Amino acid sequence: MTRSIGEIGAGLAPSRAGAPFSLPLALHIVGVGGTAAIGAALHAAALGVSVTGCDRHLRDETTRLLDAAGVSIHDEDDLGPARTATLVAVSKAITSTRPDHPQLHAARSAGVPIVSLQQVIADVAATRGGPLIGVAGTHGKTTSTGWLLAALRASGRDPSAFVGGPLAAGQGSPAGSPIHLGTEPGFIVEADEYGGNFDPYAVDSALILNVDWDHPDVFADRAAVVATFATWSAPVLARGVVVVNVGDPGGAEAATALAEHDAGNLIRYAVHSHGRAETAADVTANLHLADKGQVQLDGVTLSDRAARLAPALSSLAGRTLKIGLLGEHNAANALGVAVLAAACGGTGEGILTALAEFPGVGRRLEVRFDDGITVLDDYGHHPTAIDATLATVRRRYPGRPLILAIEPLTYHRTAALLGPLARACAAADRVAVADIFAVRDTDLSITSAAALAAEIRLLGTPAEAPGSVEATADAVAATINPHAVVVVMGGGRSTDLATRLSAALGAR
Repeated sequence: MTRSIGEIGAGLAPSRAGAPFSLPLALHIVGVGGTAAIGAALHAAALGVSVTGCDRHLRDETTRLLDAAGVSIHDEDDLGPARTATLVAVSKAITSTRPDHPQLHAARSAGVPIVSLQQVIADVAATRGGPLIGVAGTHGKTTSTGWLLAALRASGRDPSAFVGGPLAAGQGSPAGSPIHLGTEPGFIVEADEYGGNFDPYAVDSALILNVDWDHPDVFADRAAVVATFATWSAPVLARGVVVVNVGDPGGAEAATALAEHDAGNLIRYAVHSHGRAETAADVTANLHLADKGQVQLDGVTLSDRAARLAPALSSLAGRTLKIGLLGEHNAANALGVAVLAAACGGTGEGILTALAEFPGVGRRLEVRFDDGITVLDDYGHHPTAIDATLATVRRRYPGRPLILAIEPLTYHRTAALLGPLARACAAADRVAVADIFAVRDTDLSITSAAALAAEIRLLGTPAEAPGSVEATADAVAATINPHAVVVVMGGGRSTDLATRLSAALGAR
């Protein structure tokens, strides 16, 4: 059963285009430990906003990032900052299940307006000025947002950015944070489609990597997701380019919906596998698979429209594009990044450098342990992402036993996609399913980790549900195969599973 944006964001002020901050401003963030909350807090603090926050479950590294930026952390039972702030911001993960959270109730009682975290980020971008560039898509947008930042910086540009994951040294401000503080106007934002999150981002140019059915609590089917992407990006065509992957079925549907609004700024792109020209597009490239999951692109072709809108692409025609990240999915994302970067001031050489050298974003096939046994930490939690990740790991580590330790993200997603999730997980040699991480869930009885494990076993793959992420890490460590590759996946506390498992293996 789906819920409306109004129900998901109960009590929040309506979304609007970003507007510059008027200082002095006191911002209080409820649930300041989430990635978007960290990004909002760090960016606002860098602009001179007085920022406070509360969260019952802050990681040590998050506390260090916020402390270093001057963000004052308060106990969640302390309602004073919510009452005295100029503005309160909160994630829809909280408003969707606890709209009368004591912090929010205190703010409302004091007449303090409450907005989404994305509204704060949109206002940050407006305060910094310059063009706003959005990277959207069901899968791969965090990596691709960081990649676009790297491509523009390698081209001599330096916009600011919010990325939905930790950025490496040289990109993050500081390393490990989800933001980059640039030295010139302009802002790159990861644009998340959930529950109207990207509505405040009135971007000047956009990239749509793919469109898949996800977030079944707000989208009844893929058609509903396609319609949401098309509604958000259609106005962009009057301001700048919209780059869409028509090699993806949902992306092709979005491009068709956008065509009626196009006055010449829609750029379609597609990667052709194994030399087959499956899809007509303004920009195409051929995919070539190399050893151990590596990929590259060549045979770049451009329509007259693409050459006009993204002139730097012309210098890439006839050249091999080396892709530093593994997997076919990243090759498709890389081409989209190249097109948008070329349309937004990137140079051919800068784009080539970034495609080959970008180190990726934290928790995307991040190696956490590698001494006979390998432990990889990955954010993936949707069947499509699990499929792509496990296929890439098979190519990167051929012949080695593959164990998947997964913490499903949300009860509603797990229940709605139980069959596809089981089929994706069953591609491993063995699966351990940790307790489901609840976010935005109103019913915790509709499914369970044990139910997913049972579905996987029906497909012939050994699977168990040991319990918490700690219990799951211990269960995997106790029975691990020599030379195994363990892929830890999930969007909640699964990174703690990877940490605990790596520590146990390192202590042997």
